[in-house]
Amino acid sequence: MVFSKATGYGIRAMSYMARHGGDVGVCGLGEIASSEKIPQDYLRKLLGELRRHRLVRSVKGVHGGYLLAHEPQNITLWDVFKALDNDPYLDECILCGERGENLSCSFCAEWKRICNELVATLKKQTIADFALD
Repeated sequence: MVFSKATGYGIRAMSYMARHGGDVGVCGLGEIASSEKIPQDYLRKLLGELRRHRLVRSVKGVHGGYLLAHEPQNITLWDVFKALDNDPYLDECILCGERGENLSCSFCAEWKRICNELVATLKKQTIADFALD
C-alpha cells in the first residue's frame, strides 16, 4: 500500500510547517511549494482540505500563510491520511475489490491484517516524527 500523492504531499507540507513555522510564524504557500517541490495550485487545494479538517490554519494578509493547527506531536499520519485519501479506511481488498467483512478471495484476510497493521502504525507516527531536519 502506497500513500496517495495527496497524502504524501500533505505530510511533507505539514512537516515543513512544523520545521519552519515556529511558535507563531506562518509559512507561505509559495515557500512550501518551492521547498517541497509540490505544484502550488495542488498544494493550495490540499491545504484547504487540511484546513477544513482543522489540521492547519490559514492567516490572511501580506504576512499570511499557513501553520499547523496543533502541535506537530499531536497530529498523526492517520489524521492526514483520513483527511486526504480517497479510501481512508482501507476496506477494499486490492486483489478482488470486495469491501467490508466479505472474504471473497484467498487474499482478503491477509489484506485485512496488513491494513490493520498499517492503520496502527499511522496512528503512532506523528508529523513531529517527520519534521526532523
